[in-house]
Amino acid sequence: MRKQKRQLSVLLASAVAMTTLLSFPGGAVSSDTLTTYEFEQGVIDRAKQYDAGWTDTNDAGDTYDCTDPTGSGFVYLTDKGSSVTCTVEVEKAGLYNMNIRYLQPNDTNKKVQYLNINGSNQGEVTFPYNLKWSEITTLVTLREGSNSIELKGYWGYTYLDSFTLTQADESISQLSPTDSLSNPHANDTTKRLYAYLRSVYGNHILSGQQEMCGSHNYNYNADPTSGFIKDNEAEFTYIQEQTGKQPAIRGIDFLTYHLDENGELSYQDYAAERAIEWTNKYGGIATISWHWSVPSSTGNYAFYVESANANYTDFSISKAVTEGTKEHEIIMKDIELVASKFQMLEDADVSVIFRPLHEAEGAWFWWGAEGPEPCVKLYRLLYDQLTNVYGLDNIIWEWTGYTTPNSAAWYPGDDVVDLIGYDKYNVSDGIPNPSAIASTFYGLVASTNGQKMVAMSENDAIPSLENLVNDRAAWLYFCPWYGYYLTGEVNNPVDLLNEIYNSEYCITLDELPDIRSFPLDAPSTTAASTTGSGTVTTTATTTSLYGDVNADGIVDIADTVLLARYIAQDNAVKVSEAGLQNADCVLDGNIDASDLTAIARYLAHLTDADQLGIKP
Repeated sequence: MRKQKRQLSVLLASAVAMTTLLSFPGGAVSSDTLTTYEFEQGVIDRAKQYDAGWTDTNDAGDTYDCTDPTGSGFVYLTDKGSSVTCTVEVEKAGLYNMNIRYLQPNDTNKKVQYLNINGSNQGEVTFPYNLKWSEITTLVTLREGSNSIELKGYWGYTYLDSFTLTQADESISQLSPTDSLSNPHANDTTKRLYAYLRSVYGNHILSGQQEMCGSHNYNYNADPTSGFIKDNEAEFTYIQEQTGKQPAIRGIDFLTYHLDENGELSYQDYAAERAIEWTNKYGGIATISWHWSVPSSTGNYAFYVESANANYTDFSISKAVTEGTKEHEIIMKDIELVASKFQMLEDADVSVIFRPLHEAEGAWFWWGAEGPEPCVKLYRLLYDQLTNVYGLDNIIWEWTGYTTPNSAAWYPGDDVVDLIGYDKYNVSDGIPNPSAIASTFYGLVASTNGQKMVAMSENDAIPSLENLVNDRAAWLYFCPWYGYYLTGEVNNPVDLLNEIYNSEYCITLDELPDIRSFPLDAPSTTAASTTGSGTVTTTATTTSLYGDVNADGIVDIADTVLLARYIAQDNAVKVSEAGLQNADCVLDGNIDASDLTAIARYLAHLTDADQLGIKP
């Protein structure tokens, strides 16, 4: 009973929070007048406060000017951990644009700071190099009434003047991605996989796990009948032991797929074969990354640049995308090799998510070392070769992006991207961080005007169930990196790992449908007729499955999330007429919190299904 009560409290707390958080702002923050919030009036911890500005010359020899702040002064984040916290009042809960006036003359690239809302991390804010006060915008999720907004030093050394809040474009929250893939010739299985992902998005999160990069092949070489996956199971065994479940998505790296100086594959790790086995034998979904190793002038092969790793390459991406160069010849042969592996997958009727050139904006891999222009050229070249030259129609293309002011320049284009990924590594100081980084999520959604689904393509800490639901961060899937990134207690405490894997919100391997038979025209919800707030007028005559608000044939946490959003009058939500009939679980003609409670009690196993649809 204690466990049942805990489940009920989590469900109800999440539902109540959803009801509060999902009412989108319909007017100004607190009045018709834009309010400016001054950082110097906030709570300052280890940061410096200045009452007057100055002009000076930085280490790069540039003159910067911090005179003329908007208020009586400004704040300077010094080292890591220094912070300033401001309290704001908003009339409506929802998504807001936070426009920050700042000065960052210390790093000619950028400085990055943590953004915490009401004590919970919502992501990071990147402050590009500048020499006078200017503004950047980030998205924040706020609750009705009082909220704390903290900027906390990660890289530090940034001046903060003031900020304003304005309601965000409501369309950002609608989560209505395009129903078409970038490749118009995508095969039937690929289309069905994409249709399934769309059906999940915003209702559930898919569990994922990256396997250890590079198979050791010990068991396979000793006994080929044992299968290809057996040598890469440490993380998956750990998850099974801790949760009793397996992830729905397996992350596989084409790490060893490059040709050596003799034009041969240096090591066979059977990555493509594992993708086939995971999909066809186990019924899972595969996502493919590619740590693409290329030669350096010293003869070794690597993917890191010199500033990132002792084993590095000085290979030039600019030369690689220029026809007639040796570098171009090298990458074209590697692309041909990789194409043969994707062809192997297609011959086995296996469709996959592929996210090449990941983390390019970080500039620690050779494909991002020379800026966005050659990187975009390489991505589009790779897409064209695999899709049009080699005729591969089994790929869903994922771009791993960021939310910095420069991220748009790195984006390859809607015509060659199907999903947006984000690699989240934000555990620090030995403290678990199960944040759902909602600000980052909605920043990525906004980057394509909601046209592309957004996934957590790599991560350390898995966001907690509570944070995912309360912060409305509707990531398509999560996928921890292997080893300590999964198993370290500082990254994923066992209780939180077990909670997310065994929640109704998280889809595990055993809960996946047969993708090859998943309907291409999976039903979408339509608007229902209502009279007033939550009162239903319906002419539906079908038999109700009480509690099935999204009308998908089952009652689960996705129904509580949808119902909470509907009750909160989230304009982005459309519930079908049948769904509204199913939602009236206490048969009083109204859709309100009592129905939400009835469903939550059922999901916590405190009542039976036959108690839904009965007057109290």
